[in-house]
Amino acid sequence: LVGVAEAKALAYSLHKPLLGVHHMKGHIAANYITNKEWEPPFLCLVVSGGHTMIVDVKDYTQMEILGTTLDDAAGECFDKVGRVLGMPYPGGAALDKLAYEGDPKAFNLPSPAVKGDDLDFSFSGLKTAALNLINQAEQKGEPLSRADLAASYTHTIVQGIVQKTDMALQTKAKGVDTLVLAGGVAANSHIRSALSR
Repeated sequence: LVGVAEAKALAYSLHKPLLGVHHMKGHIAANYITNKEWEPPFLCLVVSGGHTMIVDVKDYTQMEILGTTLDDAAGECFDKVGRVLGMPYPGGAALDKLAYEGDPKAFNLPSPAVKGDDLDFSFSGLKTAALNLINQAEQKGEPLSRADLAASYTHTIVQGIVQKTDMALQTKAKGVDTLVLAGGVAANSHIRSALSR
């Protein structure tokens, strides 16, 4: 609300038009800035602090959400667990780095990929499981390897995202040979590496 009020004031005072931009479409369209040759159709994985979704980009303005998170987003999960582990906010970048130092198989965590043929995600169970591990270790006074938890947590998120993205490419977006990433969490090196294979 404050941002829109400020934008209106600036537009009015500068005699410029005020154009509304759909937040998710803005994430997707940002790819055109650095990749001017890209044209729809393509499949886009939007991964941010507030959204995790797979979008069939049919044209510049025609898009269909094929799958989305039913609760928390991947970025929110990275940030929350990172904060509880004592990392600076936002915690995603610090968790990304720390995950390289740990064992991705150290903890068995629930997948964010919703079971079945749909393309939806649910990250709340994964986040709760990780927070419970941290809290139980603290209550018992037991050491908890932050690196192992970061690696297992990151691995679980990445595997869930890859599973649903592969499913979308094979079933819903036949004939589409380009996958585009968008959103702040798309900078996660583990996600980028897994999806580039």
